[in-house]
Order: sequence, then structure tokens, then C-alpha cells
Amino acid sequence: MWRLPKNVREGRLEAGGVNFRYLESGPQSSAARSILLLHGFGARSEIWLRLLKDLPPDWQVVAPDFPGHGNSSPLPGKSRTLPEYHRALAAFLEDKFPGKVTIVGSSMGGALATLLSLSHPNKVDRLVLAGASGLTPKLPGKTVRLYFPYILGTYFGAPGEGRFRSFLTKGVFFDPKFIEDRWLKVLVEEWKPRPRRMAYVATANALRRPDASVASSLGKVRVPTLLLWGKNDAHFDCAENEAAARAIPGSRFVRFENCGHLPMVEKYSESLAELKGFLG
Repeated sequence: MWRLPKNVREGRLEAGGVNFRYLESGPQSSAARSILLLHGFGARSEIWLRLLKDLPPDWQVVAPDFPGHGNSSPLPGKSRTLPEYHRALAAFLEDKFPGKVTIVGSSMGGALATLLSLSHPNKVDRLVLAGASGLTPKLPGKTVRLYFPYILGTYFGAPGEGRFRSFLTKGVFFDPKFIEDRWLKVLVEEWKPRPRRMAYVATANALRRPDASVASSLGKVRVPTLLLWGKNDAHFDCAENEAAARAIPGSRFVRFENCGHLPMVEKYSESLAELKGFLG
């Protein structure tokens, strides 16, 4: 479905009981800077292709598919909670990166990035959260209402392109021009197998659990942190999360006008400039 840019390669790594598939650019190790890119729920590493292509060639940049997402194998066992994803990604982090790493996390990947910065304070040196989940004590009611009809429908059958287009229009992008046909086709194919569909449902339900929130631990984050947010994020209220971000010592919050849940997609150039400035 995607033709990888010349400077992006595909790899595999067994870690934490998961066969991870990942995309990578730059040196494979001992890079001047290593960056781990974590996508959100229901996405895959291709969401970061532009960033993998455009970051400086002497930076090691790695974007894994989450367990049970894209072409990575599922989590071992039946649990699909955020702590289980954290455990698997911690193993990936430890095995893939010999030195320190900056983590960039989008949505669910933002909550996981925060957890990794707390569990590996000597490994993670900077944190970038883009429309991150988990910064408030519980999943917002509007997010539950947004997902409920789509999650309920998956019990009865695989969603088609129309349902995904509707969801992306209402809940992800401010500007519908960012809804690409190829992404719709990938989503349809990935949600077709019932076992994977039920695993996605289990993950979505687990995001409502108390252990999916990192709000009570934000004051313990001890690395420089940049937060990127769309003012029109239909998932997580921009003002509410700007207030939550003040709990992170020394953090910087950047708000983008006319932008939804994925600022690294919808405001790519501006986000890239902020990221490069933050990383120096």
C-alpha cells in the first residue's frame, strides 16, 4: 500500500513476547540522537512516514507497529491494558536502543511515551506528546461517546470505508482533505479479521480503566517535554490538557488553530519545526 522512501527501511525485533515490525531511518545504532515514534490506537507506523523521511540523516528514527497493530504480532495472553502495551514497548526500547532516546507519542502513544519516561528515567532524555491520551484522570465522556457507536458496531461485523470516513471526519481531522483513500482501505482490511477486531475492542475498553491515565504521575516527569495539540481535537479537550500539562515541570505546550487530533499530520510543517527546535 505504501512505497517506502529510499532512506526508510523495514525491520523485525522479538521483544517482550511480541514480534515487532518497525520502520527505521538514519544510522542503526550509536546515532547522534535516537528517536522512538509511537503511534496511536488503531494506527500503524506508516503514520510517521513523512517524519522518518524528513528528520536529519544522522538521527536514528524508529517507528514500531504496536502489538496487534499493523504487522506486529499480538500481545501475549488475553490482557490488552495499557500496562501490558507498556511492558512490551519497554522491552522493545531496551533491546533496540543502547543509549538514550527521545520519545514522540501520539494519542495512546503519548500515554505510553509518558509511562516509558517514568519507568526508564535514565534511558529517555526528552518527551514529545501530540494529542496524548491519559493526561486527565479518566477518559473524557466525549471520547467515549465518539467511539461508542463504532466499537459497538464491530461486534456485529467489520466496518467499511463509509464508517471509517465518518469517524475520521467527526473525530480525527479538522480538515477532511487529510482523509486519504489508502488509509481507509488499510483500516478496512485491518479490522476485517474478527480476532483482531475483538483485540481492538478490548484495547478501546481498557483505555477507560484507571491504569490508562498518567495524570497523577505528570509531576514526576523529569525530562524536557513538548506538547503539541490541535485546538479542535475532538478526542481530548485542548484547554483541559493544557492545564494538565502545567503539572509537568518546565513543559512547553503548543496549540495549533484549525487542527484536530493529529497535529503531526494536519499541521506537519509547523509540528516538524517545533520538534526540530525542541531537539536542537
